[in-house]
Amino acid sequence: MKGILPPLCVRDTRAKTTRQRGASPMVEEPSALRLGLRMASSAVQRVPWGQVALGIVVALAAAMLPWAVGQGVQLLDRDFSSLQVQSDLTRVTEPALESHLEPFIGTSYFATDLSRVKDQIEMLPWVKSAAVGREWPGTLTVSVREHEPAALWNDRALLSAEGEVFRPASPAALDLPRLSGPAGHSQKVLERTRAFRSQLMALGVRLESVSLEARGAWELLLDNGIRVSLGRDRVRERFERFMTVYESRLAPVAPDITGVDARYGNGVAVRWRDT
Repeated sequence: MKGILPPLCVRDTRAKTTRQRGASPMVEEPSALRLGLRMASSAVQRVPWGQVALGIVVALAAAMLPWAVGQGVQLLDRDFSSLQVQSDLTRVTEPALESHLEPFIGTSYFATDLSRVKDQIEMLPWVKSAAVGREWPGTLTVSVREHEPAALWNDRALLSAEGEVFRPASPAALDLPRLSGPAGHSQKVLERTRAFRSQLMALGVRLESVSLEARGAWELLLDNGIRVSLGRDRVRERFERFMTVYESRLAPVAPDITGVDARYGNGVAVRWRDT
């Protein structure tokens, strides 16, 4: 007899979910860490990495530039070993110039202050101005402009053509007109001398000296030995009167005259040589 099996119970294992009417399905919220990573990734992607890299390169180059320049200067730097004069010299000799600049031979090509070299050259009495330069690898170049002497000043110095006073050795040895006057009046005396000289040359007379006294009086010495006193007032007028009298009356007897005083209002007084 077949046995009777008990009723088979089948259990439904499927998960049952209950949903309230009208309710939405639940969505899992992202964690704070995941959100932070997403934001960081987005920020990184927005960075202009090409520009950042270029900025870093530029900053490094700027930081290294002074060092590179310094290294280049050190490699190119030499000592001055020779002097080259680039102008014709009349009064200043080249050996004297070389001797005067000897302290700068052997100094740095780049570090030497050329303004000091210029000042050193312009200390020489005959030098009016100087220009100094560099010629690589080790040559100091010099161009000199000399004074052009126009007159002897107060028997101890010279006047240039521009009226500048300079003091070379043995100035009296030069055959120049002798001018004298108070300090600071050299330009005035030189200008007046030029006016006197140009008019006297028309009469065949040379001007030996011009003197301006401290009180303002003028006196001339001509090459024929005549001294002309013009005083301090109406100097041009008195000189013109002397010129007129000399040309009309005195020129033929000039060897017998030692002086002419033109300080009178209507004429001149003549001083004759002793016979």
